Amino acid sequence: MKTYLLVNVALLSLPLYLLGAWLFSPLIGAGVAFAYAIVWSLATRGLKMPPVFEIGLIAGLFLVLVDRLFNVQPLMEAPTGVVLLCLAVGAAASVAIRKPWTAAFSASEYGGASQTPLFLLVNMIMSAFWAVLFAWMGIAVILGLPAIANWLPAAFGAIVSIALPKAIVAFALRQAARGDRRNDWSPPDFAKASPAVADADEICDVAVIGAGVGGLTAAALLAQAGLNVQVFEQHVVPGGFAHTWLRKARDPETGQALVFRFDSGVHDVSGWHSGGPVRAMFERFGIADDCHWERLDHRYTLAGKTVSVSRDWRAYADDLAAMFPEEADGIRALFEDIHQVYTAMYANVDERGGIPGSPATPDGLLAFADAHPLAVAWMDRPWTEFVARHVTSPEAVEWIDMLADYVTDDSEHSPVSDMVPLFGYYFHGGYYPVGGSGGLGESLAAAVEKFGGSVHLRTTVTRIVQENGAASGLVVKDYRGVERRIRAKAVLCNGDLRLMLDRLIEDRSIAAQLEAQTGPIRPACSAIAVHLGLRGDLDLPPIIHFDGEEGAFGMIMPSIVDPTSAPEGYSTLELLRLIPNDEAKDWFAAEKGGDDLDHSAFRRSEAYLGRKTKLCDDMVTCARQVIPDLDERIVYRADATPVTFQRYTHTAHGAIYGVRTQDDTVPVKTPMRNLVLAGAATHGPGIEAVVISGAYAAEALLPGLLATVPERETDNQTPEPAIA
Repeated sequence: MKTYLLVNVALLSLPLYLLGAWLFSPLIGAGVAFAYAIVWSLATRGLKMPPVFEIGLIAGLFLVLVDRLFNVQPLMEAPTGVVLLCLAVGAAASVAIRKPWTAAFSASEYGGASQTPLFLLVNMIMSAFWAVLFAWMGIAVILGLPAIANWLPAAFGAIVSIALPKAIVAFALRQAARGDRRNDWSPPDFAKASPAVADADEICDVAVIGAGVGGLTAAALLAQAGLNVQVFEQHVVPGGFAHTWLRKARDPETGQALVFRFDSGVHDVSGWHSGGPVRAMFERFGIADDCHWERLDHRYTLAGKTVSVSRDWRAYADDLAAMFPEEADGIRALFEDIHQVYTAMYANVDERGGIPGSPATPDGLLAFADAHPLAVAWMDRPWTEFVARHVTSPEAVEWIDMLADYVTDDSEHSPVSDMVPLFGYYFHGGYYPVGGSGGLGESLAAAVEKFGGSVHLRTTVTRIVQENGAASGLVVKDYRGVERRIRAKAVLCNGDLRLMLDRLIEDRSIAAQLEAQTGPIRPACSAIAVHLGLRGDLDLPPIIHFDGEEGAFGMIMPSIVDPTSAPEGYSTLELLRLIPNDEAKDWFAAEKGGDDLDHSAFRRSEAYLGRKTKLCDDMVTCARQVIPDLDERIVYRADATPVTFQRYTHTAHGAIYGVRTQDDTVPVKTPMRNLVLAGAATHGPGIEAVVISGAYAAEALLPGLLATVPERETDNQTPEPAIA
């Protein structure tokens, strides 16, 4: 009703014209109405150009004035019809340029929700509806139809304007509150006993492909809820990219025997702060105290300038502002906006066991939109546009985007929702688990087994079994070559999505259906890495992001915060440079596109070894700019390429950040019933992101799981099933 009244005030010039034309003459009516329209426009927006709809109204009144003052033909026969047709043109034009005229009047009624796509859709419908009505009414006047043919549609339009938007919003909010409805199948009935199957070697509730952090998080949640969960991992250790490896070396100067511990990829973990998703899940599983965590400090070197990042994010914004005084106010405003959106993204964690997500009710969605209008307006829009609202200097933007390499090699095409969580490293810090990242996988695997599940290492999944359109189990092969068939009510894939679609599913239509929802699914970027054991200590921050003429790369020094990674008097240094997929896949040209995941022969070829050494030598050369005496301190070195990453993690083209899609995100539920996904494919890379992905995958199979608070169990207790 409020919207309708506001529209009437804005369009008061129309009834003023009609009244003036009826009481006096069209000239007087048009003159009074035209004057009111001009005064209204100046009073509400100053000298700014009115919206196209009001321009249509003003143009119609102006035409009548011109007609009556100068006796222009043939408009005199039906001046009111001309005004109404001009209104129709203005309304249609507002829809064409996606600035529906009704939006300006209804924005105040809907508060923060006025920034949503739903609000735009409703107003596009209503503005188009009135464009048709105005056109009909104008034609009715010009044709001289009875008055009822004109004013009855106006009354109908008034009723529709009051009732229809609320009905559309209510329906859309009910749909939105249900979450992602792609592949909207109902989860299996885990309470129902599994029938005996002659061709199954084992029977379980959920079979999990891959013991990465996302898969283990989901497995632990489901096992804690009482399900029989079996996890199958091809590697010798759990954790996916969160695992460590030891290497023996000998100091060539002293002959001392040495052992270094390196991380496979995970070093800087967000979400470990109090209330963060990672800590929340680890506390839920009773494993939060398994290891000690150290906060990491960062240093950035870019274009010859070096900044040590303050643990106070506003102080860091001030440092950037001092570097770019012409952008100072914009930089500070941008960081405040980012903090505002970040806060909104985590506003509902208390309702979901520490996992962020959208409200689950229509009222909750409206309340969220009202409380967080900036987040609602920008979450799905391009990051570059969000930044450009405040900062335009390309050099300043480079500094703002220094952490982009944590999630992508292409931040220019990233949405706000992907980039804002990175600033959690400034707001809350990033942490390193003392003892190495392998402790994450080991603790989660232990939690799965504590809750009654099992983790099978050195066991490769060779096929997802499908029956009647649903996933019904796996075929696996252990390290001895013994093949087994696992019967399951649901399958959860934490393995590489591209390889799952290409190698594990025989029904090719599943990939086609999924890519119809997301656009082409391609491997994300890979990397070149160098792991070094060094003589002597390092007086540096544990993480340095370096971007110079030779390219960008990261320097990670775990031994600075965790002396156990190197012998006393020695240090560890890990160098990492992202490479795009187009470059990464070129490493597999001699191996028929990377179908062979081990590459045993290729890895020993002179061509491969020469190329690997050259690129890694170049990175070591770059690192000398930070550590000038680096070469004489090296006592151990190991290099890694996309081939290395594919060999150990079984990812397409050695991708380290999952997959990239073109049109939409990857849904947790796949087109194959009872097959869900966890890992970087659905929620992006990083420990925090894959923990969230695992929680969503578990929730997809047991709706309401995250909102429940499990009772703490002792190590000797078997949990009671959470399902009846």
